Amino acid sequence: MNLRVYRKHNDWLLMLPTLLLVMAGVATIYSATRLATGDASAFFERHLMYLAMGSVVFGFFFFLPLRLWEDWSYVVYGISLLLLVAVLLFGVDSHGAQRWFQVGPLRSQPSEFAKLALVAVLARYLAGKRVDLSRPGPLAIAMLLVLAPTALVLQQPDLGTAGAFPALALPMLIWAGMPRILLFILLSPIIGLLLVYNLVFWVVFLVFSIVVFRRSRLSNLLLGLFLLLQVGLHLGAPRVIETLHPYQQARIHTFFHPESDPSGSGWQVLQSRIAIGSGQLFGKGYLQGSQKKLAFLPMQHNDFIFSVIGEEWGFFGAAVIVILFGLLVARSVRVATQCRSPFGSLLLVGVAGLIFYHAAVNMAMTMGLFPVTGLPLPFLSYGGSFLWTMLAAAGQMGNVAAHRFEY
Repeated sequence: MNLRVYRKHNDWLLMLPTLLLVMAGVATIYSATRLATGDASAFFERHLMYLAMGSVVFGFFFFLPLRLWEDWSYVVYGISLLLLVAVLLFGVDSHGAQRWFQVGPLRSQPSEFAKLALVAVLARYLAGKRVDLSRPGPLAIAMLLVLAPTALVLQQPDLGTAGAFPALALPMLIWAGMPRILLFILLSPIIGLLLVYNLVFWVVFLVFSIVVFRRSRLSNLLLGLFLLLQVGLHLGAPRVIETLHPYQQARIHTFFHPESDPSGSGWQVLQSRIAIGSGQLFGKGYLQGSQKKLAFLPMQHNDFIFSVIGEEWGFFGAAVIVILFGLLVARSVRVATQCRSPFGSLLLVGVAGLIFYHAAVNMAMTMGLFPVTGLPLPFLSYGGSFLWTMLAAAGQMGNVAAHRFEY
């Protein structure tokens, strides 16, 4: 470990937004646990303990030799899959989900470790000189690497976390040179499912797809298979939704009609909207949020912490948080373009995609723009495993940035 390299090339435009987000998280969790209905300070104290442990995790990945992380990526990936299988067999069941290992008072979620493992193994595979994503073979291998942890997490079940794996893989595949038409084909099932309840926009999407296929000069057979798949998804999606767990069905229904059950499944989204809207431009002031004080906000120290920021700091405070995440992701992409190591460049893009997915989905969820998924907000939400994962990702970003001029 050469400390001179870190002193010379450490990228503060990456590290400073991370530090500010962590500090904002500590302050907001302190506020979120000061309630008019009782003291919940134990959450804040545990968060400080998790943060202290997370600083060790950050330091480990910040100074971990990238070559070592690259060499052991397949082993780490294999271990992560074994842990995902083990949690299904021996994990703690909570509210119908089996996602955690528990040792005494501490819980760990192996799906968080699997995210970092997937970024590492996918970066190593895509960095290979013979990997050409325009060919079906290499693309299929990359997709299998992504699908394995996704399928195991879906069994827990955890739809939000399962979505993180393809979400972080997508920018890596684009960065590695995947053709645009293949990107469109991969995204088309998701777009079709999002439009399943809007026939007009779905038909417009199909027409647009036909134009794309024609301009790309793909065969009529492939176009026919594509349209057949879209029709099958459109007709079969309602039946698939019926097979989901009741709480998952409720979340989907609430997303489209939150006012249909304001005291039940729609409570979270409606109270979150009220809190954010009541903050107006500059907010009610630190520790002064009325929705927060009366605990009307569900999971306000965790999944809905952005609502506390919106209520107490208003549009201005919420915008600052969005800008910090934007700076972090944008700077990551900039540094990735400077990185001489293909593995390091792809690793940086992957962890940036991971952070962006969680931040975008969480903030959209609190504003009712996305179904409630249970995804926390990076660096700000209370928690152990997730906070450590985000700090590990930040450590890797700083590590790659410090060595970006090395091969």
